[in-house]
Amino acid sequence: MRKLILPFALISASLAFSAEIELHGAVNADYASYFDKDFSPTNAANQDIDLEATAHMDEDFSVTVMANTHTSFSDSNGNEQASETRRHYFARSTAMGDDGKYTDFNFDGVQFRWSITHAVDFVFGDLTYSAGSFNYYYWRDPARYAVITREEGLRGVGAEFGTEKLGQGKLYMGASDDTEHSMAVFASYSLPMVNRTDEHLVLTPSIDWMFGDDIGRGYHYVLGTEVDYSKSFEKFNYGIYAVWGLHPYKGKGVHSFLLEPSMNYDFFNLACTYFYAITDENYAAEPQIFTEDQLMFAVEPSFNLHKKFSMGVSYEYHDPDTEIHGNSYNFGGMNFYLYPTMKSEIVFWFGYNFSDNIDTDFAMGISGKAEF
Repeated sequence: MRKLILPFALISASLAFSAEIELHGAVNADYASYFDKDFSPTNAANQDIDLEATAHMDEDFSVTVMANTHTSFSDSNGNEQASETRRHYFARSTAMGDDGKYTDFNFDGVQFRWSITHAVDFVFGDLTYSAGSFNYYYWRDPARYAVITREEGLRGVGAEFGTEKLGQGKLYMGASDDTEHSMAVFASYSLPMVNRTDEHLVLTPSIDWMFGDDIGRGYHYVLGTEVDYSKSFEKFNYGIYAVWGLHPYKGKGVHSFLLEPSMNYDFFNLACTYFYAITDENYAAEPQIFTEDQLMFAVEPSFNLHKKFSMGVSYEYHDPDTEIHGNSYNFGGMNFYLYPTMKSEIVFWFGYNFSDNIDTDFAMGISGKAEF
C-alpha cells in the first residue's frame, strides 16, 4: 500500500505548485453476520475505496490519476475475485480473518481532459462506461449488475458533448481492457423529451460494440434504451425508471427488462423493482444475463421519521433460472437509514430467508458510504 500512496502523494504535492489540485473519492464499507439453522454465525467485512487526484493545468485542461482498493476472495478455481456483502446469504464475501480483507491500493487509470468549448470535452486515457444500472440497493454496482451493459474499460479517446437543456452524450473508442486483441466502441445520448421544473422525461439509447479475434466475452454488441420519468405535485412525487437491453447469446437475442417505479408523499416512500430476462431456454440462464437472477421482484415502503433517519420494510423474490424449479427464494427484512451529513449514509439491516434451499436463515449487518 505504501508503495503506491507515497508517490501518489508526492506527485500531488509537486503538481500543487503549478496547478490547482482536487481530490475526490468514494468510500463503501460493510459488515455482515450470517446465521445458519443452529444460529452459528459466519462473518464477512468488505470495502471498496476509490480515489481520484485531478490537476487543473488551466481552466480548460486537466489530468486525473485514479487508484482503488477492494476486498477480494478466492473462487472455486482459485482465482481472485472482488468481494461483496450479500444480504441474503454468505457468498462471494471476504470472511473475517481472510487476507483478502486488507488489500493494496492499485493504479486504476489516468485520464486527460480538454474542454474545447463549453459543450464539448475531448478525453484521452483510461475510460469506463456502463448502461442500464439499477436503483435497487443490492444491485447498484454497475461492475456486477446491469440491464444493458456492465462496466467496461478501455484505453483510448472519446468525446463528451451537449448541454443539460439539449441533451448530453458520449462517444468512446479504443483498446479494450478485456484482451490485447479487442477494440471497443461505446456511444450513448441522454435526450430530455420533457424538461420542466415539476416534470422530467429523459430518453437514453446506448450501444456497446466490441470486435477482434479474442474479445474476452461471448457477445459482440449490446444495445438498449433507458427511460426516466418524474413528476412532482407539492408533497406528492413519483417517478418511473424503465430499461430494455438486447445482446446475442449463441446466435439468439437475450432481452432484459427493468421497471422501477417509486413515489413519495410527505414522510412516506415506496420503491419497487421488477426485472426479467428472456433467455434461450436450451441453455442455463446465468451465462446469458448481467445479473444473478433471471427474475427478481423487490418492494420497500419506508418512512422518514426524521430528516436524518428513515426506516424501511423490504420484501424480495429471487429466481436465478425460471426453467429450474425449486431454486427460488424469498427474503424479508428491515432497513434503518442514517444520514449524518451530505453525501453520506449508514444503513443497519437485518432479514430472514423464507426458503429451505438457502444455508443462511437470519442475516444482519451494517454498511456505510461517503463521497467527497
